[in-house]
Amino acid sequence: MICPACGAHNPEGSQWCERCLRRFDAAPAVKPDVADAANAFAHTASTTLTRRSARGPLVFVEPGGDVQASVLTEKFGRGQGEGLVAALLDRDSLSHLDERHTVVDVHDTVVFYVERYRAANSSFLVCDPAGTPLAVYLTASPIVVRDGTGAPVGSLSPWRDRYQFVETGGDVRAQCWREEVYVQWLVDEQWGLTVLEEPKVLDRRALVAMPLVCRLLWSDGFPRERSESEMLRS
Repeated sequence: MICPACGAHNPEGSQWCERCLRRFDAAPAVKPDVADAANAFAHTASTTLTRRSARGPLVFVEPGGDVQASVLTEKFGRGQGEGLVAALLDRDSLSHLDERHTVVDVHDTVVFYVERYRAANSSFLVCDPAGTPLAVYLTASPIVVRDGTGAPVGSLSPWRDRYQFVETGGDVRAQCWREEVYVQWLVDEQWGLTVLEEPKVLDRRALVAMPLVCRLLWSDGFPRERSESEMLRS
């Protein structure tokens, strides 16, 4: 039983939410249709990918503090993983599926997948719940962003503590910024997304995937511009 106020999961038949103490109505909550997942981030101008507890799952949090979605991660050994689709990636990359990140909303409905492939360089494939490709992030300098048809629609350029999505032939459409966050006794990092202007082609879910892709890229030590403090120390 999911609380409509805070999104917490409660035992079936509960009268009160164990997190926010809201009293449930007698009518059971209605689970949305899978098609509604496409609209989960339809009006998101900003979101933050973070953790709510030490070693807890990554979650997308809207500006008001409510959880929008959670990230479920699967890791594969060599040769274990099979890609959702074969499009947009070369043959070598397809044999190196390393991780699959499933983003689900508060009703446990899949919103999109992010698959990470390791070959010569990391590639990140974003798919809808049916496995249809929405975008692929190809590691380069800058990172090339292609849409679901394989057409290049933009790039991610590192700038200090963030990445900027620059649309092909256009301006900066979105920014992903990084900051450290203390989760109980652990020092972790969180990534925020700010949409400056709606992209002309790229699907919104592919844009919302940017914080997760950027976090994975940052953990890989992908080349990025150094901050002023880093340059002063060198």
